[in-house]
Amino acid sequence: MSITYTSLCKVTVSHSYYASNNCECMLYDTTTETKNVCNKYGLVLQKTQNGFELYSTTNQSIETYLNYISQVSGQTAFEFLGTTTDQNFYNFTNIPINELGVLTYESDQTVQNTSNIPIQLKETFVQEVSTQNALKITLKFEDIIRFYKTNNPIEYSIELQARETQWMYYIINNSNQAYNQLEIQSTDENIQFTATAEIILQNGDKALPFASQTTKIPLKNEVTYTLNLINTKKNIAGERKEIVIKGLPIPNPKNLQIQNDHTIASSIYVYI
Repeated sequence: MSITYTSLCKVTVSHSYYASNNCECMLYDTTTETKNVCNKYGLVLQKTQNGFELYSTTNQSIETYLNYISQVSGQTAFEFLGTTTDQNFYNFTNIPINELGVLTYESDQTVQNTSNIPIQLKETFVQEVSTQNALKITLKFEDIIRFYKTNNPIEYSIELQARETQWMYYIINNSNQAYNQLEIQSTDENIQFTATAEIILQNGDKALPFASQTTKIPLKNEVTYTLNLINTKKNIAGERKEIVIKGLPIPNPKNLQIQNDHTIASSIYVYI
């Protein structure tokens, strides 16, 4: 006998840190209570490339089906958990720095008109010291029933944003070559770097710092614009610019520093 599966609801999770815009570091599962309901009433959780989808095998109306489950089990919502596979998730995601907690989403908390598809869920950061989960998603039966009348199938979306930081490049000249005037140029005209006075690093190396100043740049897992280290050479004919490094490395999200003015900076050390 063949079984027909009907989509009850779908959740997509995006993250602007990734070039794919998919939250590539997240594994999804149900809470114990929701897992028990799924096992008892024939619900199936299917993982997708950018989230997950919940299917049912009922031939009843969704309203009758969910009301019955609620009456018998006492459950009024499906709850899902997201566990990150990348320990830097809390660094490259725009959430409170140096705090442990869970990003929570509930189906009755949306950020836009619920007539739009997908329905974007509002984000709330809840401090939780001993959590192993990065996300918690609660889809209430009453909301699924209400949305199902006008939106079939129901699709919810979660949009995670990359943390924006001040990028700090430290250029360390370990060669014997003399550079007259170094600068960092970007293929994005909105991103500009300013050199400050030479400093001595903790390891004793001299470094020339370049800061993106007031411009905050989103962290990315791949290069989206090219930053070049340029030197201006002076000779009898005048000045000539030459590329010292074409394509500077982008910051590693684990290298975050909180500045004295509470600005969050990403440090990159480059040896030439």
